[in-house]
Amino acid sequence: MGMHARIPEQFAARAERRHWFTRTDAAELLDWLEDSGCRFIGMEVAEKREDGTWTLLDETLDLGRQTDNFEAVRLGRVFLAEYDGEGRMFEPVWQDMRA
Repeated sequence: MGMHARIPEQFAARAERRHWFTRTDAAELLDWLEDSGCRFIGMEVAEKREDGTWTLLDETLDLGRQTDNFEAVRLGRVFLAEYDGEGRMFEPVWQDMRA
């Protein structure tokens, strides 16, 4: 989807798989994105199967054309609320800091 700016260590340590997070941690990451000035451009969601593997779900949030970062982060929070569930994790996607 896009490039990842260097993620703060406190988030990297809590990622379940590379850049995938629980809903709570993904929401905190959205706060960081908004505060740091990074442009939030979307989110993917995956679900853990009974055999322990993860499946990427078809539902994604693509905000590549959204120009207002505040609105993009708001939509990210809505997406988290709508797609949260047992055994799900999220991957927020962003671009480097704005100039």
